[in-house]
Amino acid sequence: MARATGMIEILDPTAEDVPEELGLSETPPDLKGKVVGLLENRKYHADAFLGELKEVLLKEYGAAKVVYATKFTYSAACAEETLQSLADDCDVVIHAIAD
Repeated sequence: MARATGMIEILDPTAEDVPEELGLSETPPDLKGKVVGLLENRKYHADAFLGELKEVLLKEYGAAKVVYATKFTYSAACAEETLQSLADDCDVVIHAIAD
């Protein structure tokens, strides 16, 4: 039989780490000749939306190239390697969510 000790443990669910604030990057004047990254979150229809967006970026905005990447799952943070690859290879990145 368990004994009551009269103690209650309270857990704080807030994150302990404070994220670093980087601010916004400089906005390019246009996308002509730029490499655009598309990051998909794996939600329903995100891939279809980004497929259409890729064509618009290439044909109507003159993007030189579109790089496509996906997150493992929509509910988790993106892998650091994926983010670093997009940062290294792209002039701008669009993160898409859809349902």
